[in-house]
Amino acid sequence: MDIFVARQPIFTAEKKVFGYELLFRNSLKNIFPEIDGNTATSNVLSNTFFSFGLNEILAGKPGLVNFTRDLIIEKTPLLFPKEHIIIEVLENIEPEPEVIEALREFKQQGFKIALDDFVYDSKFDPMISFSSIIKFDILATPLETIAPIISDIQSNHKISLLAEKVETHQQFEQAQKMGFVLFQGYFFAKPEIFTKKDISPGQITKMKLINEAGQKDMNLAIIEGLIKKDLSVSFKLLKFINSAYFKRPTSINTIKDAMVFLGIDELKKFIHVVVISDLGENKPNELIRSSMIRARMCEQCGGMLKTNFSTEELFTIGLFSAMDAILDKPMADILIHVTFSDRIKGALLGRDKQYRLLHSLITSFEKGQWDHRLYKLMEGKKIINKLPDFYRDAVQMADSFLK
Repeated sequence: MDIFVARQPIFTAEKKVFGYELLFRNSLKNIFPEIDGNTATSNVLSNTFFSFGLNEILAGKPGLVNFTRDLIIEKTPLLFPKEHIIIEVLENIEPEPEVIEALREFKQQGFKIALDDFVYDSKFDPMISFSSIIKFDILATPLETIAPIISDIQSNHKISLLAEKVETHQQFEQAQKMGFVLFQGYFFAKPEIFTKKDISPGQITKMKLINEAGQKDMNLAIIEGLIKKDLSVSFKLLKFINSAYFKRPTSINTIKDAMVFLGIDELKKFIHVVVISDLGENKPNELIRSSMIRARMCEQCGGMLKTNFSTEELFTIGLFSAMDAILDKPMADILIHVTFSDRIKGALLGRDKQYRLLHSLITSFEKGQWDHRLYKLMEGKKIINKLPDFYRDAVQMADSFLK
């Protein structure tokens, strides 16, 4: 049975990853209403936790998992490790005696409990008392309308407040001022632009390394010299080449040997990845991770779909697709400093229809939006069944580089 897993990061106020909300399916069709939620969730939880390898998905962070009323009453969460999951109580679950008793046992066993899409009513006070996290959907309940509720909760309970659907930096700052300490949404992937920023000299130097790697006849001696002059790039190259991802029996200790082992194509990818990583050093790590995951998935999908690009070019496009968010600068301004081909620049500017299709396919998979029209249009095609394997490999590659 195929396992389909999507994850959405949850951030602290410092924009560090606190954990992930996990979305489980046992096929791409499980999103339709006729699928029984209890059966689907139970089957997928069981297969995922016992077959997939949690650390590959969570990288040591906790995972928030939605549980239905029946699964809570049946105490299904007790089958899973309390160190890895946070029990997320869905918003439609009422505080019935059986539910309250189950939550009490979960807390006694050391589990953390989160209340999802919370709308306050005094009847939920017993559920609040057992909870560690309360999630507010700030699109459904605007921040200014819930200030008194937040103040009351903070006065009477030791609990962490999580803001969902945070889409802008302004919302992030407002929620932070109100006492929220955890944040979920796509604010981190959007440029936080308030004034026009110039690219710094250090960033231009990184761009030069990209330009050298982009030459048709790449001069390895020049590349080796540039890497050796940059301590960060040198360290990351040796660390990456000796990571578990490559399963090498012996270590590689020199820049030249590492370059030879990677080969030209993989070396170009590495340079692009490490430059993206260094340029985004002041950004959430998950932004860099998601760029790498997207790049690898673009590369793999490109081998199965007809596009105007080679798989190597698709890796580069996927990796650079979030560069505007990393540099807080419009993509058109960034591309002035990079010697990409007009075709690659066109894709990064959203002008290539085939890449837009591929981008939509991958990003909808990342977000667990498997009801996207693309999945219906491509139903039965081999690539749809390969997406979970591609995603798993991409996550392993990104984690190996960022550890």
